[in-house]
Amino acid sequence: MKALVYHGPNDVQLDDKPRPSIQHSEDVILRVTSTALCGSDLQLYHGTVPGMEPGQTLGHEFMGVIEEAGPQVQEVKVGDKVVIPFNINCGRCWYCRHELWSQCDRSNPKGELGGSFGYTQVLGGYDGGQAEYVRVPFANTVAALKVPDSIKTDEQVLFLSDIFPTGFFGADMADVQPGDDVAVFGAGPVGYFAVMSSFLHGAARVFSIDHWPMRLNKAKDLGAEIINFDNEDPVERIKKETGGKGVICIDAVGYEAVGHSGRNNDGENSNGSNSRSKSGHDHSKVSNPAYEPANPLQVINWICQAARKYSTISIPGVYGAAYDQFPLGQLFNRELQVRLGQCPVKKYNEQLLHLIEVGRVDPTKIISHTMKLDEAPKAYEMFDKKEDSTKIVFKP
Repeated sequence: MKALVYHGPNDVQLDDKPRPSIQHSEDVILRVTSTALCGSDLQLYHGTVPGMEPGQTLGHEFMGVIEEAGPQVQEVKVGDKVVIPFNINCGRCWYCRHELWSQCDRSNPKGELGGSFGYTQVLGGYDGGQAEYVRVPFANTVAALKVPDSIKTDEQVLFLSDIFPTGFFGADMADVQPGDDVAVFGAGPVGYFAVMSSFLHGAARVFSIDHWPMRLNKAKDLGAEIINFDNEDPVERIKKETGGKGVICIDAVGYEAVGHSGRNNDGENSNGSNSRSKSGHDHSKVSNPAYEPANPLQVINWICQAARKYSTISIPGVYGAAYDQFPLGQLFNRELQVRLGQCPVKKYNEQLLHLIEVGRVDPTKIISHTMKLDEAPKAYEMFDKKEDSTKIVFKP
């Protein structure tokens, strides 16, 4: 089969690999019908995530049709079309029983963190879904989200694998309430769905902060008020627009920071941020030391100044051990709470599926390109530049 394989920093190739087979009684083999390129895949592409070894198939956003099923698979059957959450969960450990799906204790044989598709040996070394076929373990739990007949295209539901639930998780962690003013830092795919989800939670206004015009315009189409940090100080704009009160803040960016025009916690100019990442890894030792993001804490410093006092800051973007110098003084003085982590996708995907099914939301609007899997290496280069792409979907 064809699979997109990691060969080293900035080097991904379409390889021929053996088709996966059933290894355990709860496995299914999925024929992938659609898969997507996520901002988190760029962390792997850059070589900044420990444990990423050459030979691993990439991709954690995918869906498809079940072609084979192990003897103990009962919740789904051969022929079902399903959407697969990026985090792998057994369904029976203490964390899964308490619906803390991202922290499953049994899905990762190589460490304490829960397992994930296509995302390094640290998270279990599972091959991902940017391929023609993929093995899905614990299928009674992981593959349980069936696509109803009312859904006509993969693109309507593909993002239930990650970015739509993650954006919703961001608004949920921030405890967005009806009438709140919200600021979403980062207008990438997760930022887009965080804007959408903030409105679903009842936000009165949502500001979207970034510097890529195409991405900001996508957020504007949702009703967000856009702030380009290349052109203005986002903290000053937010304070002005809210009469000094501040906003509920969501960091949909993470540690990969580029840009300029901002203030650090001393009020001096420093660098901004526009990228996004997700899973909680230790980035203190990266496999590509030549790749060094600029001032990854800029967004946190902006948030500490723009947040409404006594509110909760939501961080679905990742900061590993190399980026742990948080501005604790500001958090303490302004009595700001912080919630962060990896989205437990199964907590949200069924309710979000129903919103799609009845036409309340249209996730397809974030898609900028649909490409063949053969074009994936070129797509990574294009997506890394961010200038003319918001979300790329592959068809194996």
